[in-house]
Amino acid sequence: MTKKVFYDTDTKIAKVTRDKSYSVQNRSGLSLIKRGESKYFEGKFRFPFHRDADWAVVQIGVWSKEINVEEALLKWHEIKRWSKENNKHPKFFSQQIPKSEKTFLEVANEYMNDVYIPKRKRRTWQDRQNKLNQCLKYFGEHQLIADFEFDNQGRVKIKKMLKDVFETNGAHYQLVRCRQLFTWIFEYAEEEQYIRDNQNPLPRGFRFQWEGVKHQKKGNVTLAKGITNKSWGDVPKFLQSVNENPCNTSPLALLALKAHLLLCIRSGVVVRLEWNWYDAEEDMWVIPAETEGLKRRLGDEDNVHHIPSTPEINKLMSQVRKISGWQKYVFYSLGGKNQPHLGEETLNDTIQNLGWKGKQSAHGWRDVITTGTLEHSDIHYEIIDRQLGRLAHKQGTRGHYDESTLLGKRREFMAWWSKTMIELGLIV
Repeated sequence: MTKKVFYDTDTKIAKVTRDKSYSVQNRSGLSLIKRGESKYFEGKFRFPFHRDADWAVVQIGVWSKEINVEEALLKWHEIKRWSKENNKHPKFFSQQIPKSEKTFLEVANEYMNDVYIPKRKRRTWQDRQNKLNQCLKYFGEHQLIADFEFDNQGRVKIKKMLKDVFETNGAHYQLVRCRQLFTWIFEYAEEEQYIRDNQNPLPRGFRFQWEGVKHQKKGNVTLAKGITNKSWGDVPKFLQSVNENPCNTSPLALLALKAHLLLCIRSGVVVRLEWNWYDAEEDMWVIPAETEGLKRRLGDEDNVHHIPSTPEINKLMSQVRKISGWQKYVFYSLGGKNQPHLGEETLNDTIQNLGWKGKQSAHGWRDVITTGTLEHSDIHYEIIDRQLGRLAHKQGTRGHYDESTLLGKRREFMAWWSKTMIELGLIV
């Protein structure tokens, strides 16, 4: 009986001259195919793994030009092992990508700088970046993105991190925001092939079971719910408490709160006001688009915000000038730890100290402005909306054509609002 020859060395393969199939290794399923001038490796086995299944045939590579026999054997055994472990047809093996050497830090920075920025408001982007930095600090700078693949227990790692970083501080809603951010980063990683297909540990639509009611943000705390067309509810009582200042709030902080009540803009803008933003000729405050708290989207540098002033606002600001007129910021703070002006929390703290905790917040004052104006005047909602600093009119098809400012009507609104606040009891 003639002993079968296996073509398991490059020397033997070099001597092959006849066109046919040659077995490379006993029972390996790998063959050398000679066709004309070409010699290439081809493997086959039954898939799925039973005797009645069809043959799965895979070309490994051209001998000498692309691969030698030792490399062909190693690759073939790797394909068979992968196919059995994953129960996938070997033809899909070529679609697998090698483990990326990209770190999670590198991929996250790519996403935040190249993808996330164009779509987001400045403050939103910074908020997400700050949260992401906390997460990156937890994992370290050298953790590979591939280590977060689903098969590598990536979901378990993310879950533990989110709970360790945020839940201990009671910041439940931050857990949800960070989970969403991680979903987007891993989608980007999959598109860029930094992780394998179908290995996103947090695919779109996935939520952890603990993302229940306690993790959801509640609505604004506001007195607007008591406002009707016949009554301003508790707003006059609130304004009276601001005048009386029973908590002995510092003069500048109290003036900042009164400015917030009159200016119809977010508290984040109020505390960052600069004296040189006031245009005396136009009697107007011009807020740069990049001001934190204005919530302009990145790229909206031309969308400055105008706040028409009024005699009541000017009277209030003249009092402030006596305190801080020599400073850059209207509501400066010599004792600020991270910023040279009053913090946004100052306004909320003052409102709470006045006895309105759980009833009114600084941001909830926007609800009072909108509801009160609609109930007690004929001023159109869009005028209110624009003066509050929103850009709803810039969305959709209309946004491509509408460059109007409606400043004339907004001046009328601001004049009405200032007089109404004085009539309801606010003293400036």
